[in-house]
Amino acid sequence: MEKIAVLITVHNRKELTLRCMDSLKETSAPYAGQVFLKVFLTDDGCTDGTADALRERAYPFDLEILPGDGNLFWNGGMIHSWKAALAEGGWDGYIWLNDDTVILPEFWEDLRKADAHCLETYGKRGIYVGSTKNLETGKFTYGGFNYTDKFILKDQLLPPDGTFQSCEAGHGNITYVSSEVVEKQGIFCEKYWHGGTDHDYTYLAHKAGFPVLVLPRYSGGCVNDHLGKPRKHAEGNLRQRLKLFWSPWGYNMHNTLLFNRRCFPWRVPFVFVVTLYKVLFPNLSYKTYRRLRGVK
Repeated sequence: MEKIAVLITVHNRKELTLRCMDSLKETSAPYAGQVFLKVFLTDDGCTDGTADALRERAYPFDLEILPGDGNLFWNGGMIHSWKAALAEGGWDGYIWLNDDTVILPEFWEDLRKADAHCLETYGKRGIYVGSTKNLETGKFTYGGFNYTDKFILKDQLLPPDGTFQSCEAGHGNITYVSSEVVEKQGIFCEKYWHGGTDHDYTYLAHKAGFPVLVLPRYSGGCVNDHLGKPRKHAEGNLRQRLKLFWSPWGYNMHNTLLFNRRCFPWRVPFVFVVTLYKVLFPNLSYKTYRRLRGVK
């Protein structure tokens, strides 16, 4: 029986978290005799009763709720969950799961096929990226991608097409990481504050020679909550925008520079200058951003 640790971090999104956990319960049920699941969930200072609501529900898998102080953000919370799983040991793989994601039944069947495909094609296991879509519109939201221009980090998303597509990096909404990758690469870099670490981890695994694959079918449902983000940061006066320069909720310059130092070190000076340009000239930089990425 395969042993999988599911890693989640949550902060005051009770209804989304309960919906996510219900989907995990429903879709994994047919595989209960083949896969042993345990959820390591970091409650990062929730004040909306998330932990109590979870304890009141019955799940067919083990659920360990780990307390956080409310300042872990996504990266810190996921590391907190991952370390707890590692301390218990014996896992064949780990699933990163966002609490705003609903798991689709196809995920489990495709996940089982991925191992056989990887071993036959590459001789080793790797990372399997699950794609998500907006369940109302059917539009692709998150998943795997390749960099088509590494100077401006322009990427090409890879919606599922029924095959195992190789990709350079992926989002962490619903992604499986085999134990072989963790044994060599470890877990998330602790220097990140919030987002970006999923791109970092998957890209560096790809660079290290591990297969990073997009699963053949959609694995989950999730709304893209990053749309319009560059424009949002253009709001406010110069002083307010300068304050957002390092903020995890603003330009997040700390994470941006860290990601480039680790993955594309030659871009660091360029990134710093361009981001400062965004702060000083937000409207002009936004138009440039859209033009370079081919957005109308």
